[in-house]
Amino acid sequence: MFTVRKVVPALCLAVSMSGLAVYAATTTAPTGGHHWHGRHHHGFMGMVLHKLNLTDAQKAQLKTIRVSEKSQFEALRTSSQTNHEALASTPPTDTSAYAALIATAQKNAATRIQLESETWTNVYSNVLTQTQRDAIPGIVAAAKAQRAQWQAEHAQPGSSGE
Repeated sequence: MFTVRKVVPALCLAVSMSGLAVYAATTTAPTGGHHWHGRHHHGFMGMVLHKLNLTDAQKAQLKTIRVSEKSQFEALRTSSQTNHEALASTPPTDTSAYAALIATAQKNAATRIQLESETWTNVYSNVLTQTQRDAIPGIVAAAKAQRAQWQAEHAQPGSSGE
């Protein structure tokens, strides 16, 4: 039996790798530039939420959560982008500046993971039904299996150490 104590940490890890799940569930794919389609553009947790067949009321709850947390994520994105640009323009010989920029990047990453974890915990605890929560491990397992199959089919010849 899956419990919150077992499932939530795994989901937090997955969401930290994929981006904000709430954003994924409540926005549409861009019309230009990217050639990604629908839910895949929004990452792994967007796909999970899509497969849970959320009700209109749940989608509205997700949108409310996304709107309420948007400013935090925007500030973090801006900070990360500014830090990335500073890192790119810092001379390689300036090791103290590099160290400070790396520390900022680490702090931003930790903050992003924390925010995403809090968001997912909020969604998991306050939006999803028990039936939907129970379906998540199966959806995650199926997605991992599908990804492994795709990777096996698209492996480069000789990349297996032969």
